[in-house]
Amino acid sequence: MALLRFLFVLPVLLLATLGQAQEAMPLPVDEAFTLSAGAAQEGVALTWQIEEGYYLYRDHIEVIGPDDQPIALDLPHGEVTEDPTFGTTETLWDDFTTVVPLDDADTLSIRYQGCMDGSICYPPVNRTLDVTAMSLSDDLGFGMLAGGNQASAVSPITIAQDTGGSLLSQLAEQGGAFFVLGGFLLFGIALAFTPCVFPMYPILAGTLTRAGQTLSTTQAFLISLTYVLGMAIAFGLLGFAAAWSGQNLQMALQSPWAVWGVAVLFVVLATSMFGAFELQLPSSWTTAITRRSGGGGGFAGAGIMGFLSALIVGPCVTAPLAAALIYIAQTGDAVLGAAALFALGMGKGIPLIIFGTVGGKALPRAGAWMERVKHVFGFVFIAAAVWMLERALPGAVAVALWAALAVGIAIYVFWLIPALRSGWRFAGGALGALALAYGGVLGFGAATGATSPLEPLAGIAPARSGGETRTLTVAGLDGLDDAVASTQGHNRIVYFTADWCISCAVIEREIWDSPEALAGLNDTAIIKVDVTENSPSDQRIMQALQVYGPPTLLYVDANAAEVEGTRLIGEIGVTDFRDKALEAGML
Repeated sequence: MALLRFLFVLPVLLLATLGQAQEAMPLPVDEAFTLSAGAAQEGVALTWQIEEGYYLYRDHIEVIGPDDQPIALDLPHGEVTEDPTFGTTETLWDDFTTVVPLDDADTLSIRYQGCMDGSICYPPVNRTLDVTAMSLSDDLGFGMLAGGNQASAVSPITIAQDTGGSLLSQLAEQGGAFFVLGGFLLFGIALAFTPCVFPMYPILAGTLTRAGQTLSTTQAFLISLTYVLGMAIAFGLLGFAAAWSGQNLQMALQSPWAVWGVAVLFVVLATSMFGAFELQLPSSWTTAITRRSGGGGGFAGAGIMGFLSALIVGPCVTAPLAAALIYIAQTGDAVLGAAALFALGMGKGIPLIIFGTVGGKALPRAGAWMERVKHVFGFVFIAAAVWMLERALPGAVAVALWAALAVGIAIYVFWLIPALRSGWRFAGGALGALALAYGGVLGFGAATGATSPLEPLAGIAPARSGGETRTLTVAGLDGLDDAVASTQGHNRIVYFTADWCISCAVIEREIWDSPEALAGLNDTAIIKVDVTENSPSDQRIMQALQVYGPPTLLYVDANAAEVEGTRLIGEIGVTDFRDKALEAGML
C-alpha cells in the first residue's frame, strides 16, 4: 500500500511546488551580462555583472586593440564545466573586473559569449568601446537586444513582437502555469483517441483480471485510477527530462531510430495478441507484487503496469508532441515540465478509467469471445506500427503496408466466418470483401505512386497546379542573409528543418510536396533552414530568430519582417498552413 500512497501523493506535491515555480525565460543578453567601463590607473577597467543562473565562457572573452591584435587579459579562474557546445571549458559565474592596459588606443573591440544555465546559449557579443568618452556601443552584434525582439544587422529578418507560436506558449502568456496544465490535460484527452493509447486497453483489462474474479465498481475504479496514475508519473518524468535536457531530448525522440523502435514494439505487442506469448510481467515480479500488496486489490501491480505501459507505448506520441516538448525545453522549468506531462498522462487516462470502471465487472475471464477481442487489438497494434512508419518511409511504401494490412484483415475474417453464428456470417463476408477490395485499391495506388491511404488513386489523377514557389535550402546566418537578399521584394516562408526531425518529414510530404497546400502561393519563396548538425552556427541562427527547434515556420513579408502572430511550431497540417498564409496576406 506504500506504493499506492506514493502514487496519490506525488501529483499533489508536483502541483504544490508548481505554484511556487517561476517560468525561466532567458533574459536579454545585456541584462544577463551587464558590461561597464571606467578609467583605471593602468588603463581601462571592464566590469561584467553576471546574473544568477548565467555564465560567461572564460576562453571567449577577448579585447581587440586598434592593430586588430588581442590584448592579454588577467581574468579570474573559472569553474570547469562540461559544456554541451564546447566540451570541457572554464566558465565564470560571478561578477568580475579586468583592467585592459592602453597604448594610445582610441577604441577597443570587446567580444564575449555566455549561456543561461540549463537553457539557451547566446551568440557571441561584439561591442565597441570609445576610450575617450568611456562609452560602449549599443549594438550587441545579434538579435536578442534589450527590451525587444528586433533582429540585428546579422539577421536580415525582423522578428515579430507577437510571434504567435504554439498554443501552449499562448496559454502560458494568458494564464500562466495553470493554463498550461489545463492545456496539457485537454491535449491528453485528444491523444487518448489515437492508436498510441490502444495497447493500454488490453493491458488494463489483464491487470483487472489478475486483481480477482469479482470486482466491485469501486474496486475497478480505484485499480484503473492507480494504473493511470502510474502512467501519468512516467510521462511526468519525461517532462522533467525535457526541461532538464532541452532540445536534445526532442532530437532523440524524433529520430528515425525512435520511430522504428516503437514500431517494432507494436509488432511485438501484436504477436502477443495473436497468442505467440503472454503479455504480462515476469512471474517472479508478479509473485513479489502480489505478496507485498497483501491482498490490496492489485493496486501495486496496477501502478507498476501503468508505469511500464507508458514506457512501452508512450514514445509514439512524441511526434505530435514536438511543439509541447520544445515549449517545455524553452522554459527550462523542470517542475513545470513534470507537472505538464503528468497532466497530459492523466488526460490520456480518462477514457481508460471509464473503460476499467464500467467494463471491469463485465470483462470476460476466458473463452472464444476474449480471444477474438485480443485478435482485434493485434490488428490495431499492427495498424499503429504502420501509422508510425509512415513518418520514416516513402509514401508509396507506407500505402503498400496499409494494403497488406487490409488484405490480412480480409483473410482473417474469411477464416473466421465458419465459426460465426449464422446471423453474423453475412456481415462477416461483407466486411471481408470490403477489406479485400480496399486492400486491392491500396495496392494499385502504391504501384502508381500514391502517398496517402486516404487518396489511393492520387497517383493516376491529373496533377493540380500549385503556386509558382521558389525553394532555397540554407545553413547559418550568412546563408539566410543571401537567401533574403536574393528574394528581395517577395514574400517568404522561412522553415526550420532537420534530417532527424520526423515531424519535418511529415511536413515535407504533406506541405512542400503538395500542390494543394502550395496552390495560390505565387511569387512566394520557401527558405528552408537546415539545422541537422545542431552546430554552433545552427544554434546562433535559431537564437537570432528566437527558434527553439524544428519544425518551426515563419511567414516573412516583402520587407523582410515576420508577420505578427503567424509563427507555427511543431507538426502542422494543410489547413493550419494555409490559414496562416492567408492571415499573412500571402493568399
